[in-house]
Amino acid sequence: MNRENNWYEYDDGYSVGTVGSSDGAIVRDEEHKSGARITLEEENSFADFAITCGVFGWMFHTRFFGDEDEANEAFDEMKAELDKVLEALPSEEAADEDDREEFTEKLEMFVEMSP
Repeated sequence: MNRENNWYEYDDGYSVGTVGSSDGAIVRDEEHKSGARITLEEENSFADFAITCGVFGWMFHTRFFGDEDEANEAFDEMKAELDKVLEALPSEEAADEDDREEFTEKLEMFVEMSP
């Protein structure tokens, strides 16, 4: 399975250059077909670079960086890890409590890996 095919430019790329949730200029912005988004901003209120990511209805997470290369590398790594986590995303119709708990644990591990 080619995980890269799960991601596409958010808003057909029109969000690039606009202000993101961390008040910086969006330089990379991608959405996952299962309902997640990851955004890289520069020159925000808190640091030189910020990565925000979220799984719709489940979690939102932000990381800050002082170096562009480090931020881009982390963006790619986080995107790949999110893709793996999303394989376990329970559907609302089929999910039982165990499925939801397992997915929540995977999200918590993702956040711990990406402080």
